Parts: sequence; C-alpha cells; structure tokens
Amino acid sequence: MRRYLIVVMTGLLFLTGCWDEKQFKNVKLVLSLGFDQGDEGQIIQTVSIPTVNRATEGPGSESLQILSTSAQTPLQARNKIDLMISESYDPSKVKVVVLGEDLAKKNIYPILDDMYRNSRSNLNAYLAVVEEGTAQDVISMNHAGATRISNYVSGLLEAAVSSTHATGENLQLLCAELLEPGIDFSVPMLKIEDEGNLLTFSGMGLFHDKAYTGEKIDAEQTTLYMLLQGVKGRVARLTEKIDDNKKEEILDYVTVNVAENDRKMKIENNDGEISVTINLDMKVKIVEYPSDHLYVKGKVEEIGKKLSETLTEESVDIVSQLQEANSDIFGIGRRVKAYHPDAWEKMDWEEKYPEISIKPSVKVEVIQHGIIN
Repeated sequence: MRRYLIVVMTGLLFLTGCWDEKQFKNVKLVLSLGFDQGDEGQIIQTVSIPTVNRATEGPGSESLQILSTSAQTPLQARNKIDLMISESYDPSKVKVVVLGEDLAKKNIYPILDDMYRNSRSNLNAYLAVVEEGTAQDVISMNHAGATRISNYVSGLLEAAVSSTHATGENLQLLCAELLEPGIDFSVPMLKIEDEGNLLTFSGMGLFHDKAYTGEKIDAEQTTLYMLLQGVKGRVARLTEKIDDNKKEEILDYVTVNVAENDRKMKIENNDGEISVTINLDMKVKIVEYPSDHLYVKGKVEEIGKKLSETLTEESVDIVSQLQEANSDIFGIGRRVKAYHPDAWEKMDWEEKYPEISIKPSVKVEVIQHGIIN
C-alpha cells in the first residue's frame, strides 16, 4: 500500500495543471464578426454574442446580443465593445468573419491583423463578403430557422463547400495567399434577399493583392471553377445545355454528377513569354436527361463530346474573367517564380498576368447513365 501511494504521488509531480484556463462564466463569446467601411476612414465592427439564461427547471433560454461601434482599428473597436458588455470579450469561438463590399475593396489585411496576432483567435473561422449590402445587415438580420447567425452563415458556407461551389478555406489558409506574391484567392459572396430574411450564396469574389476586385464568378459557374482548381466537394453536379433544337427547352439539358476529376496544369516559358495549358479530365454519371434515348448506339459518346465542348467554352469564359480581374487564382505566378526564377525577376507579374496565354481544355467521359436504359 505504501509503495502504491509513493508511485501515485510521484506521478502527480509530473502532471501539468490548467494554468491558462478561462471560465466561460467570466467571458462573453463572440461567434460572428462583421466589418464595414465607416466615415472618415473609420471602420464599423458588429458582433453577435449569445447568452444562455438559466432556468429553474428544464433547459435554459438563449438571447442574442448584437453590438456595433466605429473605431480607427479593429482592436480599438473591440476595446469599445468590451466596455459595453459584462464579463470580457472573447474571440476564441468566432465562426464567421463577414466583410462589407466597400471595405473588402480595400486592403483587408489590416482588418484581419489582430486575429492573426491574437493567440486566442479562432483561425478556423470562415471569411465571406456581402454583395450589395453591409456586414452589419448580415449579423443583425432577422433570419428564419436558426437561432444564431453564426450557425446560419457557417452552415450556408459548409453546404457550398460540400456541393463544390466554394473552396472552404479558413483564415489560417488564406493568410499565406494574402502575403505571398504570385497567387490570389477568392472568397464566398453572400447576398441578402427576401427583405432581410434570407441569405444566399451568390458566387466567389475574386481578390487581387489583398483586395476584392469587384468581380465574381457567379454561383452557376462556381462548380466548374472549383474543378478547374482541382477542388471537389462531396458532390459536384453540372447542368449543361447540349442541344438547341428540341421543341421543349427542358429537353436540351443534361445533368451529370462528377465521379472523378483530374486536373493538370502545364506552364511553358519561351524566352520570357509564359503560356499555360489546363487539362481537366472528368468521369461523370448522367443523373438527369429528359430527352432520353440513351440506349441508341453512340448517344452516350455524343453527349460526352458535347459536354466536353460546352465545358471547355465555359472554362475559357472563366479564365477570361480571372484575367480581366487580374486575379491569379491558379497560382501561376507562384509556379513561375519557383521554376522559372530568371523570367520572374525580369517581369512585372501584375502587368504580365492579364496578357499571358491560358488555354483550358475539358474532356468528359460518361461512365454511367442510369438504370432505365
């Protein structure tokens, strides 16, 4: 018995304690953050803070506190909000950071700087931009079906990632793209509809040099846009018009699920002239084809060929949008810098990128077309 006690007491000497613990009862957890452009160079910060009210019997009720203030910097705004609440402001559980469109068109790094420097910040939080509205409108919106706006927005973005409409990058992953030359990024765009009761995913906003360019890839094109980057969520579904001679419009379309995708990018340097080819090979399953007659010999191969042509044309349009916005989403500059350093040193990539040749090509193979034929 004495030997057992000695072993236990010796072991306790090597156990670490919770020296940096913080009790939830002593803090106010901020779950969503919003930033907008204010007057005279100031910013407006809006936060949502849930408070659980205990009940004598049964589950407690929850109330949501929405606070806004203007300041010169995010940290100054945070300090002001700290004076408005009981307990202490705690950003460790922030799930979403929303930026107003006007503010996003400026350098967004100063807005995020405090989050990157604060060890208690949650860098797994999503970043989004509000189209034709303000972050304050989003954080304060009277939405249906969810108690917390943080759950509503993060759930909306997670669904977009799952359906191959968004990349799912968080603040930590975006940091490298913010600071490294030769690569840009895109951020989910949100739009308020139904008189402030509904929030929708409207596309991916294109960024260049830490600022939103004002251009976006529409939601209808984001699945192909993701696939061109080599990104695929749990489901990737494309609906394309492959005919133009049917009596009914619905008969001109086919819907496919992407089973496999393989994207390869090749960069060539010919005496400082950069050219890029992007080849996207896809194996798809037909899940909807109202025109039917897939049993006809050669029909499935014909659909695959038409899909290849249609998706290649759409890919050319997407690449054109990227170059017009001067947004190097594919990280071509990063690769040029790594593999062709001499050419990189001689060129101004910001001026060069919109002019280089980028040729996308999509090849589609239909591997399944349903059980009825």
